[in-house]
Amino acid sequence: MADGETTEGLGAQQRDGSRGRRTPSLPPPDVAGSRAGETQTDGDRARSAETDRGPCPAIGHAMRARVEEVAERLVEVWRRGGIGSTTHLDVGERAMVESSIRETAQAGTMAVADFLITGEIVTRDRSEQWEWPGEAPLTGLITLSGLTKLYLEWRHVCMGIAREEALACTATDEETRAAVGVVRIGSDASLVHMTRRFEVTRKALEEQLADNQARLEYQALHDPLTGLANRVLLLDRLEHALRTMQRRPNGVAVLFLDLDYFKSVNDVSGHSAGDELLIAVAGRLQTVVRPTDTIARIGGDEFVVLSEDLSNPVDEGLSVARRIASVLESPFRVAGREVFVAASIGVAPANGDDSAEAALARADQAMYRAKQLGRRRVELYDPAMDRQATRYATLSDALHRALGTEELHIAYQPVVTIPDRKVVAREALLRWHHPTLGSITPGEFVPVAERTGLITDIGSWVLRQACEDCAHWQATGEPEVGVAVNVSGIQLENVRFTEEVERALKSSDLSPDALTLEVTESLLMADGAAARAGLERLRGLGVRVAIDDFGTGYSSLSWLAHLPLDVLKVDRSFVSALGMVEREVVIVEAMVRLAHTLGLSVVAEGVETDVQLARLVKLGCDSAQGFLLGRPKPVELIGLGTPDMEDHAGTPAS
Repeated sequence: MADGETTEGLGAQQRDGSRGRRTPSLPPPDVAGSRAGETQTDGDRARSAETDRGPCPAIGHAMRARVEEVAERLVEVWRRGGIGSTTHLDVGERAMVESSIRETAQAGTMAVADFLITGEIVTRDRSEQWEWPGEAPLTGLITLSGLTKLYLEWRHVCMGIAREEALACTATDEETRAAVGVVRIGSDASLVHMTRRFEVTRKALEEQLADNQARLEYQALHDPLTGLANRVLLLDRLEHALRTMQRRPNGVAVLFLDLDYFKSVNDVSGHSAGDELLIAVAGRLQTVVRPTDTIARIGGDEFVVLSEDLSNPVDEGLSVARRIASVLESPFRVAGREVFVAASIGVAPANGDDSAEAALARADQAMYRAKQLGRRRVELYDPAMDRQATRYATLSDALHRALGTEELHIAYQPVVTIPDRKVVAREALLRWHHPTLGSITPGEFVPVAERTGLITDIGSWVLRQACEDCAHWQATGEPEVGVAVNVSGIQLENVRFTEEVERALKSSDLSPDALTLEVTESLLMADGAAARAGLERLRGLGVRVAIDDFGTGYSSLSWLAHLPLDVLKVDRSFVSALGMVEREVVIVEAMVRLAHTLGLSVVAEGVETDVQLARLVKLGCDSAQGFLLGRPKPVELIGLGTPDMEDHAGTPAS
């Protein structure tokens, strides 16, 4: 190989351009041709005389002619001994190593030969051809010690050839020593440069590995969309805060917030708009918390704020929650339009004995309570929520087991016209009687079913069964009596629910106009755009749509006018006050007039007294239902001599 400035060893590749193959700077003379007896011209001799100014040109020309021999001898040494291989190499890997050894040996031998012929130090461009072999051990195909041994083997082979060629061309002792010295110097310099390149490359790879490790650690601990902490980092910091509480008196508050009405943004504007909104929300949250607080996005539209070092975690936690609620009030600009969102926020002061998961769960319970109470509000954790959580877990397990059993059954309550009390429909009401827990009200188990996702299976069963029962009573003497079925938000949001309704109608051979699907006003308010789209799909089948519990969701009259509805059901809270509170009479009268103006029929819920019924008749209400007019009963008792309407009309239900 070349001298200390210009040579580095094994694995060098001659390059095209900056990284491709290069030909030697001085082309070798046709040594093989002259040895075969070919005659050189005077021009050839003149050019040779001009270039042959090195310490021993004859030996240099001879080494040029044996470049391939040197390369093959090194490859053979590696094959025999497997020098430097780190593992058992496959065929492709062995071929790669052999090619590297061959090319580097050729480049190093040519560098020595060129110097012996011309006396010129190899250029930097030429030396770059074999700097890179120092990287070879980092590929895992050859060890550093094995690479060093191959360099020494190359020196041994080249020294032997130099001596052989010195004898063949009767070189002087001085020329022979010079040739051997060039080989030795080139070998030593190559080893130095090779190990230097190895060290430089190793450090560069270590730095790159450290950067990659830091990047991976960041990605593992942060939300990729918003850049906020993720659940893993949040729990780690929460655990640290709880441990700190055991040494210092300062408190910790955990705030769990869930965006209200976020799904409608995805449904109307697409998921990219939803992502844009989440990023904007994250930005606003950062403006109302301290730099020492942790904000995390733990999934979907759920965020958590961890506040530490609080002197009064309850008051200060609630203060943070109110600031968050306030900063979310102004509209967001998303996908070219203004979008409004709010948040249901749960606040839970942590105890030093809590686990991070327990502290987070308490804040989650408080948030869920805020959802239950109408959303867009802040709720403080109360220990009673633990009992509620235990009850929830009990009901969840029991409800899973109740599916497909007789524990769940349907009772039907008549809907009658007033004042003539003609039955025009029956509402399907789900009932659950557990063998040990007893009767569980829908108000308690339906939210559990919705939260666990069981409402989908339960709702499908109720829909199919109600259609079959309605078809039966129509076929056995009540052809004009329809059926009303309550629909959950989860069902309505499912685009396949329309197909499910269509299958239920076809399998029961029930006319679509005999089926009324009831949706609560609060559901329509919570996700109006998605709900409206779902209602329009259902109306396309020919079924009737009712808005249930009207008056409890604070919907605007202009908004109501744009919904595809057929029936408005006045909530029982307004009906119960008729005859006692005059203001309620005015409100119900306004509801009836509004509905009739929009072309809707009106059904009053929860009628229990003759006074209430009389006022409803006077107000122009079309139909009513309640214990006064008929209690819910199983389908087996319908049409068996037990009338829908009670004989004790005029007395309130117990």
